[in-house]
Amino acid sequence: MTVAQGIAWDPQIRGILAVLVGVVVLCGSVFLLLSTNMGARLGMLMALAGVFGWMTILTLFWWVNPPAIGPTGAPPFWQVTEVHVTGGDQPPVQRETQFLPAPGDRITPQQLVAESPELSAELPAEPELSDIAGVDPDLLPEDLFGGWFVVPTADAGEAQAAADAALVEEGIFESPADYAHTSVFTIGGKTPVTRACDFDDPWVVLNACKAWHRVKEPFLSHPSQYSVVEIQPVIPQETLPGQPPPRPVIDESQPAIWIVMDRQLGTTRLLPFTYFMISLIGFVIFALILHYRDKTLKRNLEEAATAPAGA
Repeated sequence: MTVAQGIAWDPQIRGILAVLVGVVVLCGSVFLLLSTNMGARLGMLMALAGVFGWMTILTLFWWVNPPAIGPTGAPPFWQVTEVHVTGGDQPPVQRETQFLPAPGDRITPQQLVAESPELSAELPAEPELSDIAGVDPDLLPEDLFGGWFVVPTADAGEAQAAADAALVEEGIFESPADYAHTSVFTIGGKTPVTRACDFDDPWVVLNACKAWHRVKEPFLSHPSQYSVVEIQPVIPQETLPGQPPPRPVIDESQPAIWIVMDRQLGTTRLLPFTYFMISLIGFVIFALILHYRDKTLKRNLEEAATAPAGA
């Protein structure tokens, strides 16, 4: 009784019992029905072929579009490869990063706002390049930044979070409050359909381009993708009691810091693909057993029909 009371019912035992009951009720009932009509051996082969066939279809959907309820591998993530302090004599180690202009060698957000005053109503008081990219990305062509694209602020959260974790973990800063994010840049990776196809082409050509893009990008190309999160140290400020935290003020005397990251594709579809291959192999095996059983039965029946009487 003491042992039974010590067993954790939730979630280990309940999960195991749920799977066992599901297998016994669903698979067992099918096997019972088939075995009463075809015999135990043939009924078992039919039931196993049906189970593996159904699992093949299910795991195929898991593989194509990994769901939240199905098995998935590790998701894609940003891996920090370098922390580079700009303004020094040493260039970044990562080759593509060497073409990205330093903060003092590229166009500033203030210059862009001065050229397009209508943007000021949609931007914060002190905008950054990522803010402008979220409003009008056409103002920031890649040739201005050595082939790099400016990532809009709304899409930069994952890269910034990975950079924050690396900076604190390596002890470069005590907390993310010690610096401010300025801009995020990216290069490489899969080409969006908006850049891969010319939307001014005729309808047939445009849709052919879109169709080829859907085939090529997931299966035929896995180009490397890099990201640079640019931060700037801020001036320490005292927070007054009862007052909201003061707005961070960038320390212009400190150089900007680049956190260079490499995109790791992860193994999101590896586990569903493994289950799919196991299910497919099992289905093929039992389907072949049933196939050769039918051929053997047919051959034996033909030999029995042609055999002389009394043989």
